[in-house]
Amino acid sequence: MGRKEFFRRAQGGEGLQTIVPTEDPEMEFVNMDLLRARDGERFEFGEVDRELGIVVLGGDCLVSWEGAEPAEVKARSEPLGGWPHALFVPAGKRVTVQARGPLEAAIFGAPADEGEQVQLIRPEDVNVLKIGEGNWYLEGTFIIYDNIPSKRLIVGETHIPAGNWCSSPPHSHDEDAPGVQTKLEEIYYFRFRPSQGFGFQGLYTLDGDLDEAYIIRDGDVVLVPKGMHPNVAGPGYEMYMLWGMAGPRKEWVPFEDPDHNWLGSVLG
Repeated sequence: MGRKEFFRRAQGGEGLQTIVPTEDPEMEFVNMDLLRARDGERFEFGEVDRELGIVVLGGDCLVSWEGAEPAEVKARSEPLGGWPHALFVPAGKRVTVQARGPLEAAIFGAPADEGEQVQLIRPEDVNVLKIGEGNWYLEGTFIIYDNIPSKRLIVGETHIPAGNWCSSPPHSHDEDAPGVQTKLEEIYYFRFRPSQGFGFQGLYTLDGDLDEAYIIRDGDVVLVPKGMHPNVAGPGYEMYMLWGMAGPRKEWVPFEDPDHNWLGSVLG
């Protein structure tokens, strides 16, 4: 049996749902909530000691915060229907999100000192990367990284064609080793089109201490506190993967599995 503590499933229903709490036993730095709001509902976000990345998965909303005019966000209809609108909320700042019709959003958080200003990120602000070839071709983007002055939080999403692999070459980011890798915990959130789709998530370490595989379905969450973490979409089903990372410092330097790092020259 797999280590169930690394696998979570979003529940049905509306409102704000905690998926990975701030004091989760498996994760020190990054947490995740999921919002499903009805038309007209208002939610306020912001914490004194955590910075947040709010990614609209589907639906429209009005966002507002101190010192700025309210902004209309007319987002994609569903996660694979385009690239993201998102909000970066520094520690010590607050934002209000009001749904304009059904709204779904994911919220990642990480510990941080007080920051400067809230930032609205639109699809035209992100750089979409086309990576790999053949059955490991995919498209993805950093939503919050070097474009946003977060202290620890890194957020991005990947769109994986049906039957294709992602996170390849398999890589880890388990410890701070200058020039080799950085320590970053990660949370994966999956959606599929059509929604009855499925895929597989691997999670393993080179010493064999961790060697797990999970069947992943629409709305599933996998925690990656350590280890290599490749995954694949089932045939006939496009896979959406949203990811949030955080660690002692904000730098993504992955360490590739030596058995498979020859793929790096292909992936570019």
